[in-house]
Amino acid sequence: MKVLIYTDGKPASGAALRLGATLAERLDGETALLTVRAGTPATEEPPPVGVDVPQGQWSELQPGIQILSQAMVQLSEMGFIAGQQSINIREVRSGYLFLGSTPSGSRVPFYERYGHLIELLNHEIDQHQYDLVVVAPPKRSSLGRFVAGDKARHLALDLHSSVLMARGGDWDGRFLVCADGSPSARRLFQLLKQLLPAVGGPVDIIWVRAPDTTEEEARAGRECVERARAWLDSCGKEGDLLLRQGDRPQDLIIGEAGDDSVVVMGASLRHDVHHRVRGSLPLQVLAKTESSVLLAKLPPEVDTDFFEELDTC
Repeated sequence: MKVLIYTDGKPASGAALRLGATLAERLDGETALLTVRAGTPATEEPPPVGVDVPQGQWSELQPGIQILSQAMVQLSEMGFIAGQQSINIREVRSGYLFLGSTPSGSRVPFYERYGHLIELLNHEIDQHQYDLVVVAPPKRSSLGRFVAGDKARHLALDLHSSVLMARGGDWDGRFLVCADGSPSARRLFQLLKQLLPAVGGPVDIIWVRAPDTTEEEARAGRECVERARAWLDSCGKEGDLLLRQGDRPQDLIIGEAGDDSVVVMGASLRHDVHHRVRGSLPLQVLAKTESSVLLAKLPPEVDTDFFEELDTC
């Protein structure tokens, strides 16, 4: 699995570093770090390129390089990055790059890019085929979508890959998988299968049945969660099957998740009006929960019987 970790240097980004690095380490996947700046002040001196910059001088570098070097120190303290005494900065298109490495010798690029956040994330996703972006955006402000605090909504809607919104919870804590038999719920299990070796805690499944659910929808939902529970049990992942009913499923999911779970939800990569409505369930949960949210975004063509390929763990 290829993982892209985004950091803006704010304290909340520590959750993205922790969750992203732990995942990459447990899956032995490829990892890159990215920070994005809207632009470069005309008076700002470019960083020293092509020379070794000792650690004692990192705090004097440009803001974006400082953010990345601080992330490198944090990852080194976690044991994910091997400690190093200097960095060598290279100029790349629309920014700069320096390299770190894991204790096993795998290279980890650290990119500073200039431009629009979503556009640059999607450029990296498309160019390097990242499977998952790990980022720690703030929850939506009480002022709604008209403020910068709604960054999580834009990431959920517009990213070209699955995304882990890092808040509370971790890979050894509780996972809460939201499933209801819908196409997006079926697709999420393809991603969950890839991630399962990294999950150390219980995996619960929750299905919230709306009062107006038809019998056909109820049958599909029941089959989905029962087969999913059986598959997880066969993989040695303990957990409960939680059957709930209510006309505000987001409140039931948020209440069940608390502030220390990883909530797993499905979405489509289709860019149509239906999937951008303000009231969609993943966006409602994302706006209010204190737990991390893993949004599995897979193309509509990944819509076969999802258990046909889940015969193994």
